Amino acid sequence: MQTQNTSDVRHKNLRVAHYFIFAAVALLVAAVITLGIFLGFAVDDRNELSLRSENVYTSAFYSLEDSLLQIETNLGKMRVIRTPSLQSELLTKAVINAEVAEQCLSSLSVSGAAMSSTIKFCNQVGDYSLYLLRKLDNGESLSDTDYSTLDKLYESTYELGSRLGEISGKIASGEYSFSMLGKEDDAFSATVSDIADGAIEYPSLIYDGPFSDGLEDPAPVVLEGEDITAEQGAEMLKKYMSDYEDIEVSYEGELGGFIECYSYTFSSGGVYGNAMLSKKGGALVMADVNDTVTNPGYTKEQGVELAEQYCEKIGISDMSAVWACVTDSELYVNLCYEQDGIIFYPDMVKVKISLETGKVTGYEAREYIYNHTERDADYNVSVTEEEALAAGYGEMSVESVRLAVIPLDAGGEKLTYEVYGTVDGYGFFVYVDAATGKAVRVLQVIDSDEGELLM
Repeated sequence: MQTQNTSDVRHKNLRVAHYFIFAAVALLVAAVITLGIFLGFAVDDRNELSLRSENVYTSAFYSLEDSLLQIETNLGKMRVIRTPSLQSELLTKAVINAEVAEQCLSSLSVSGAAMSSTIKFCNQVGDYSLYLLRKLDNGESLSDTDYSTLDKLYESTYELGSRLGEISGKIASGEYSFSMLGKEDDAFSATVSDIADGAIEYPSLIYDGPFSDGLEDPAPVVLEGEDITAEQGAEMLKKYMSDYEDIEVSYEGELGGFIECYSYTFSSGGVYGNAMLSKKGGALVMADVNDTVTNPGYTKEQGVELAEQYCEKIGISDMSAVWACVTDSELYVNLCYEQDGIIFYPDMVKVKISLETGKVTGYEAREYIYNHTERDADYNVSVTEEEALAAGYGEMSVESVRLAVIPLDAGGEKLTYEVYGTVDGYGFFVYVDAATGKAVRVLQVIDSDEGELLM
């Protein structure tokens, strides 16, 4: 009986650990998205623009450095801890910090191949930690091979962190600034290239699990056509932002990364903004307008409709709003591709609408560009809606159910039933595998000062 109780406690602790992984990662990803869509740079003062840009990069760098230190610390502790509950806690923290490190690297991304290798390394640290968590959850013990792999990942993280520490010292002394980012003598780019060049080694992990072929570097699926010129991009941007009259566009430069982009600033009647267009095909990747809302006149429902209309206007069809939140009289809308009545969460676009003017003041489409494609209509739905609902949801009162494709932590995507309901006034989304009938993800709706958050 004592053994059974101990096992139950361990499994409860592990389930709680998993909840905190998804909660923390959801908040961290939301924070990165918010950072991307909120940043408005005033172009009437180039010195201020440069300073603010430097501050953003510096903040991302320090967050990256801290996340790698946390990963190093927790993997180091795994060398001496053999209690499953404590191992679960350490691995949980490693997963969370690996996600933060990935997002910081994406923010600093200026050189595709080199940066992608470092992002992939952080991705593997997180996914391998999650894989070990699931082993513990199934009541298995970690093997000698698992510990050996963790040791190697620890050593690689330590080495990368040490090299970033050297750059941190140069930042503090004024020897390095992020105006050098991507240039020939850029110390940061040289450091992240060490993983791509093999100067920092990490174990090759090949098995049927989190590091399968689905974790290849992201490639933008949507981008088609020939490369455009910077001048063509400027004219295309005027059309994308045609709600703004007499718009003046200035070309700021070319950005590398997974999506090669042209960067622009623009102004219209005292309103300023910045935008990025893909070099290939001229797709709008991101736009942000520095505008203040003082007298909102549009409702939330009207704003959602305007966001859907804007997507249609710029050539992104069949998008449906899946989440909306009003903050400071601006509406933030997440829209996803819908096909055959199925919502595809990987194909997401984020739009910000001013509830005073009804104009778009923010736009971000990286996920859509990476993932969107028309899917095969032959979906693997072995479980009926009635069977999915019959599984039982405790005290939750089910209010709606629909088919939805969700992204997986280890890459790829899965067709699920999205079951929404409430318990004591709190909303929950439960995602049930349409092939097996098993719940694979749960998100709770949390009310906050900033609106509703999904955790």
